[in-house]
Amino acid sequence: MAKQKIVQNPAIIPPYQQEFYSRLYESKRLTKLFDHQWLLNLLTFGYSQKLADACAAEVKPRQQVLQLGATFGTQLGQLASKIGVYGSLDVVDVSLTQLRYIRLKHRFAYPFMNFINRDATAPFSGKYDVIICYMLLHELPFPAKSKLINQILSNLAPEGKAVFIDYNNAVWWHPLKWLVKMFNRLYQPFAERMWQTEIKDYVSNRRSYEWHKTTYFGKMYQKVVITRKGSLY
Repeated sequence: MAKQKIVQNPAIIPPYQQEFYSRLYESKRLTKLFDHQWLLNLLTFGYSQKLADACAAEVKPRQQVLQLGATFGTQLGQLASKIGVYGSLDVVDVSLTQLRYIRLKHRFAYPFMNFINRDATAPFSGKYDVIICYMLLHELPFPAKSKLINQILSNLAPEGKAVFIDYNNAVWWHPLKWLVKMFNRLYQPFAERMWQTEIKDYVSNRRSYEWHKTTYFGKMYQKVVITRKGSLY
């Protein structure tokens, strides 16, 4: 049986994450508190599990998969179950605290899961069948969003697939839209950019890819699937 490992560079947590997210991600107590699927479903009005299902639907057994950003709840385990022992799942996160926690959580069930401690926006090598960016884009400032999206696309294998799960601009009549807007202004200052700019608008060579977007819960959430066309060139 393969042994899980954490590849340490080590990563330096960017200033914007230290300011807005480290209070949560670097706290073992808060990590354990939020690592309950029922709580995540409650906070997302039942859509956390639906988004995890939508993400897992985009992978197949035996594939080489990279996920940028560790997650709470069952999402990573569900993804690993779909890939199976003959595939591989690399998980990248800048927080060593988060990687150690999910490694401990999944060490017996998914020994083919590997953990890489680095900034998701840092260049990386290798080609993957599927690269997943799960609820990460909204945490990044504009330049980092652009850099990450284009970097993901450059590391897809021929006919490889990038999957983005994140917030979206809800319909104007959504009863929670302005409550979410106020929350973001206070605690997630980069999230509102997801309302203003489509993911495809960050990409210069759009014709090299096929695009498919699905929205959920009155367009509050989105899944964007970008498939590289047959050739790398």
